[in-house]
Amino acid sequence: MSLIFEKISFTPQSSLVVRWNQYQNLTFPLHCHDEYELIYIYKSYGTRYIGDSVDQFQEGDLFLVGNKLPHCWQNDEIFYKNLPTHQAKAVIIQFGKDFFSEVFQYPEFSPIQAMLKNARRGIAFGKSAVAQNKSAILKLIESTGFERIMAFIQLLNRLANIKDYRLLASIGFNKGEDESLYRITDTLKFISDNYDRKLKLDEISAQFNMSPSAFCNYFKRKTGKTLVNYINEFRVAQSCKLLTSTDKNISEIAFECGFNNISNFNRTFKSIIGKNPRDYKTLWSTTIYDANK
Repeated sequence: MSLIFEKISFTPQSSLVVRWNQYQNLTFPLHCHDEYELIYIYKSYGTRYIGDSVDQFQEGDLFLVGNKLPHCWQNDEIFYKNLPTHQAKAVIIQFGKDFFSEVFQYPEFSPIQAMLKNARRGIAFGKSAVAQNKSAILKLIESTGFERIMAFIQLLNRLANIKDYRLLASIGFNKGEDESLYRITDTLKFISDNYDRKLKLDEISAQFNMSPSAFCNYFKRKTGKTLVNYINEFRVAQSCKLLTSTDKNISEIAFECGFNNISNFNRTFKSIIGKNPRDYKTLWSTTIYDANK
């Protein structure tokens, strides 16, 4: 299973990302990011991957994933049959690794600090912990500003003082901020920060003091993809977000995502998604409309 780096954007008005993740199925591949992620499975089931831990997930599960820890959720096959009775829905809460950096000197925050340290291995909270905090998680969706921040800190504090949890990835998986893991995630982050411009192999390999050939072998070994394929897939993933969340035209999106011409964008998009950008946008709009009827 290949690994990608997800670029998470925060709005100027908020230091948190709090949203519903509602799709026909959970399709995001194995990925990691610089931020912590709290995910509550509202409706869905399948197989989850966190570090080197693989197990089933189901409705009502709650996980805390540390920064740069690879993870993904894959639904069971029935979710891919477009049945209205089987749709995936989850609450996603993401916050930066430095969110608490200024207050960890205060003893009141030591339980949260310890919990975030444990999150390097991924945390699965038990049923009693979820029952005590489900309503607070759902209320975060509706709250904003100062009230959201305070409610979020209170939520983390309650979770940090609960004993009903288990750690997921093995001790050795991410021990001591493993250099190999951090090198590849830093590589993927460099791509995510610069995908909108022309990227050259020499430039990327030089960033990590490797020869181009050594870097290509290393990248393929760690991600399961060639550098070119990874960059194309990342650019297409970003274009999918813009196609489904903005009114920008296809040409504008293509250039904004690093493609140098429309023909190349259309060809690459179809080879990866199976549809051209226009058909994808139409299909996505129709699916959301039907789901909300």
